[in-house]
Amino acid sequence: MPHARYPACRLPPLGRSLLFALLLQPIAYAEPLADTTPVAAEVLTIRQSQHTDWFEMEARIEPVDQGSVAAQTAGRVSQITVDVNDVVPAGQLLIEITNTSQSAGLDQAKAALQAAESQQRDAERQLARMSALVAKGTISRREYDSAKTQSDAAISAVDQAKAALVQAKENLGYTRILAPYAGVVSGRHVALGETVSPGQLLLTGYAFEKMRLVAELPARFVNQLQPQTQLRATLPDGQSLLLSQHQLFQFSDPNSHTFTLRALLPPQDKPLWHAGGWAKLALPLPPRPMIQIPETALLRQSELSAVYLKQGEGYVLRQVRLGRHLDGQVEVLAGLQDGEKIATDAYRILNQQGGHYAP
Repeated sequence: MPHARYPACRLPPLGRSLLFALLLQPIAYAEPLADTTPVAAEVLTIRQSQHTDWFEMEARIEPVDQGSVAAQTAGRVSQITVDVNDVVPAGQLLIEITNTSQSAGLDQAKAALQAAESQQRDAERQLARMSALVAKGTISRREYDSAKTQSDAAISAVDQAKAALVQAKENLGYTRILAPYAGVVSGRHVALGETVSPGQLLLTGYAFEKMRLVAELPARFVNQLQPQTQLRATLPDGQSLLLSQHQLFQFSDPNSHTFTLRALLPPQDKPLWHAGGWAKLALPLPPRPMIQIPETALLRQSELSAVYLKQGEGYVLRQVRLGRHLDGQVEVLAGLQDGEKIATDAYRILNQQGGHYAP
């Protein structure tokens, strides 16, 4: 029957196992190994050192230059030379539209220019004759002014015809859609033989030469980012780069309280990183003191993490509290001090003791 001052409490099985492990810890820490013969194992001296931590973010790969190509004239699609996912150089023909009316317009503009230039030459000759006659007093000044007006009108007509010719050439050029830059075709919106009108969407694509990473930086890390800060990028192929060109938006998302961060990737002459993919972008944080040990020095059993601490000719078990795993090393938050020595192969020590934590 439980004591009245200390009522009975029922613990779940997990709680009973944790309580049992805690009760055994003082015995494991205080008692040396039964066999005091030195165990042949490497020993690591704990040294606290300054380490730079990184805040890692998910980043989206996107092109700097991307856009759509639309029809600027009416006609029927007579040729399509590319499809989705094609890589095209700058200036390559993408789509061709029938140019019957545009060619006719160009010929008409050329003929109109020739007629205007002929009229201009005739008006200039007439003005020259009138100039000589008005000087001799043969004709009135009014007749000369009329000839001068006709000459000026002929010059204006030539300028207008030249402008119409330029526009006709431009309209004819609209029938051949060329790639504005080297890039990748990401969408095709017309089919062969389809009739298009000005403003209708034809193709979409992006330039692969300039790519960037876009991530969301929490507000608490904004002050850590400086103009000279180098960000670490880990790309999908495992390649790691340091990026020095980055841009932080001046406003935050009101829901997530994060700032958009853009980091420019090095220029590429072929598509190495695909738009829409995901990468890692890491921000360096101020250095802080840290104790790191190799993962092989850890002994794990259920919820217990411990190391074998060197004491005299033997070892004792020491429980530790762990932090992050970094490149085969484990951060120790509590349980070890600078200058202490531990075994680098904990399971080797355990096996030599018959597979038990404590003697």
